[in-house]
Amino acid sequence: MIRSENISKGKSGENLASKYLLKKGFQIVEKNFRFGKFGEIDIVCKKDDLLVFVEVRSKTNLNRGTPEESITDFKREKILKSAKYFLMKNPQYNNFNIRFDFIGIKLKGKIFKKIEIEHIENVFSCDEF
Repeated sequence: MIRSENISKGKSGENLASKYLLKKGFQIVEKNFRFGKFGEIDIVCKKDDLLVFVEVRSKTNLNRGTPEESITDFKREKILKSAKYFLMKNPQYNNFNIRFDFIGIKLKGKIFKKIEIEHIENVFSCDEF
């Protein structure tokens, strides 16, 4: 039952993040881009000549840390590998500037009546891009 709730919470967060990015003028290129068992990128979006890989984390309980604290070095490496794979599969974006962002969503209340969105641009950099 907990796994189902986490998936629902995650999808809700990703939908909220997508709406937030659209309001900021981004175009969603892809959601839940998977690189086999090696990783996943929650949202790939673009604006002008900027391509952004976005990690979204949703939390209802902060006892085990904030959403942004859940990005480990291991997760960062998975995101980077997935981004490289995305660019290999989509060469039309090879001349775009690349950025890695994080959107943390804090969902409060039984039916998520209160929502806080934190958008951190350039959450990490990578000289490889």
